Amino acid sequence: MPNPSDYGSEKDWMAACVPTRIDEGDKQDQAVAVCLSIWRKHIGEPEPKAANALKAISRTDDELRVGNYIVLFGGRDLEGLGSPMVNEDGTRGEFFMPTTQFESAYTKAGAFHIDWEHGKRELPPDEVLGMVDWKTARWDEKGIFVERVLNRRSKYVQFVEDLIEQGLIGTSTQPVQVGVSKKANGEIENWPLYRDSLSVMPMEPRMMQEFGDNVLQAFKALGIPVPAQDDTANDPPPPEAEPEADTSAASAAGKGRMRMRLLKNRLTMEA
Repeated sequence: MPNPSDYGSEKDWMAACVPTRIDEGDKQDQAVAVCLSIWRKHIGEPEPKAANALKAISRTDDELRVGNYIVLFGGRDLEGLGSPMVNEDGTRGEFFMPTTQFESAYTKAGAFHIDWEHGKRELPPDEVLGMVDWKTARWDEKGIFVERVLNRRSKYVQFVEDLIEQGLIGTSTQPVQVGVSKKANGEIENWPLYRDSLSVMPMEPRMMQEFGDNVLQAFKALGIPVPAQDDTANDPPPPEAEPEADTSAASAAGKGRMRMRLLKNRLTMEA
């Protein structure tokens, strides 16, 4: 593997690095992402940010095709930052890098299931909402973008579709646990993909980092309090906000999950 210190420009570095990574087994887009990340780290440039709520791409009567970055490079997950667990070097949280390996039996098959909140809340644990179309996966400097196919015949998907349209649904991956490995600083080396989950409060903070005026109004319309964000913590509340409303992220997630429980109960009674 070449050393970026030996090259005077990004162009020369990429010309040397990308073919080497491909020879080592990377796909071309993955090789480009890895080499760009190494160069940015070499020159001290921060990794680009990515707005990443799930977005609709196309729909038929049967299917809703949606997409976002299933993985974002850099950053540290919210669960790790908030938990008592620490990495070997004393830091908290885990993070992906372009060098992280995601291959599994499921990615080799080209598709894997999508559930709700990792099958742990509201819906039956085996309720499948759709599939990740891994054949659409593409690497860039931000992360790995994929498309998903959701079943519009599912009443749960019909409910979630409204939240997707308002930019209120993020995603969270689940690995084959026996294959996971990480470095002492929390950098994830291997994360063999097993499932993907739709979530109102994903562990990766950047999955839901695009709260604009329309999304604030959507939270209010759906009865979900607006999660507090670092860059808006000192802003005055919007004029429509109720003064007694709880604006914590935990409350937002709780209200979203409560709506899913109510939907589940109603569908059970109708069955």
